Amino acid sequence: MTTTPQTEAGTGAAGTQAVALQLSELVLKTARYDDMAVFYTHVLGHGPFYERTPDPEAPPRPAGMPERAVDVRLGFFRIADAPHSQVFALFGVENLSETESSGPGLHHFQFGVSTLGDLISQHEHMASIGVRPHRAANHGQATSFYYRDPDRNIVEFSCPNFATFEEEVAFMSGPVFAANPSGLELDPDRFAARCRAGDPERELLRLDNRAVAM
Repeated sequence: MTTTPQTEAGTGAAGTQAVALQLSELVLKTARYDDMAVFYTHVLGHGPFYERTPDPEAPPRPAGMPERAVDVRLGFFRIADAPHSQVFALFGVENLSETESSGPGLHHFQFGVSTLGDLISQHEHMASIGVRPHRAANHGQATSFYYRDPDRNIVEFSCPNFATFEEEVAFMSGPVFAANPSGLELDPDRFAARCRAGDPERELLRLDNRAVAM
């Protein structure tokens, strides 16, 4: 595996320049709006700042046009405000058919936390409503717990294992990550218990730490 240094802007074939972008909105379409809203209210620690139910008397959506905000039940949740707002949203759509999970589309999405302690706190927060991770892993550059929401989307909570982005990239450019980018599969409960017991992070995050491995 090779890594490419990130630049401020990319140059297109016609000499155009890419502007600096930030992921500012993620929208999930669901037929289980109420269940999903309860789940993500718990995940984020607050409910939607805006909700709307479509007007039953509104004109129908034009044939062939994807669902628009005016056509669906809406819920917008704030994630962060700086430097630009980051929003998570639900589009409630009736009569959705199940999709094939092995086909093209979203694989998973990630919420980042700042510290290992925050990651364990989020794990405990999810456990308080009986939601358990289906996977946990020390990837080397980051440690992550993975959950499924009511629609079976994979939701990742992750914290960095290094203090700087440069250290993270250096690790990802090395032979250990190239040989196994998945890292060490963790037993989430043992890992959380050892963290709460005060094991040093350097010890906890060793990729050969069998005491916390699956």
